[in-house]
This record gives sequence, structure tokens and C-alpha cells, in this order.
Amino acid sequence: MEPLRIARPAARNRSPDLTPVMDVVFILVVFFMVVSTFSQTLVKPINVSLPGAAATASFPLQQRILRLTAAGALLDGHAVADLAASLADDTSKPLSIIVGRGAGYQALLDALDAARTAGIDDVRVRAAGDGT
Repeated sequence: MEPLRIARPAARNRSPDLTPVMDVVFILVVFFMVVSTFSQTLVKPINVSLPGAAATASFPLQQRILRLTAAGALLDGHAVADLAASLADDTSKPLSIIVGRGAGYQALLDALDAARTAGIDDVRVRAAGDGT
């Protein structure tokens, strides 16, 4: 008896399947198209007109100064209890609000709301420096 010989199948020249690679490439292309579209719509330039050197000379000399500190509010150097009533006394002058280090955000919002309630249209806000 002869031994049973099993012939090996002939080696096939199969190239690798590129379908999964093409799927990944297509998904990446779509992803980058969507991201680039969102990045263009989310980042829009903000047009800001900054005052020049000549703009500082146009400020009126008479203005009311409201200083906000941790201790409270000082309008023209005097402590005020009812800010809205104090601001309503003279609405013809612009209001300059100087916010000190210890003043909270709510104090600034209350001051802006009181100025709007009093009818003051010209309100300027700045942070107090070390010397003020």
C-alpha cells in the first residue's frame, strides 16, 4: 500500500483587501471637511473701533465718578445707600465707574443697572489702577 499523498493547493497571488482602508480614508476626509467648515463659521472677526489720541480731548470735564470698592460705592466722594436715586439727581453729566480690586461683579452690574434706570446714556467703566 502506498501512503496517501495530499497535494497542497497552489498558492494564490491575492492582494490585500483595501476596502477597510478606503472606508477609513473616506471617514477622515468627511471629518476634516466638517471641522474646517465649523472652524470658519465659529471664528468670526470682531470689528472694534479703538479711540485715537484725539478722542481723549473730547471727554467732558464735568462728569460724575462712581468708585466701587469692597466697602461699598462712593459717588463723587460720598458714600451712597440708594445708588439709583443718587444717580437720578443729575443725568446730564456722563458717569465714570471705577471698579476697585475688592469690588464684586454684582456691584458693577448693579451700578450699570442703576445708571440705566436713572436714564444716564454715557457710562464709562474702567478698572482702578494701583494708585487709585
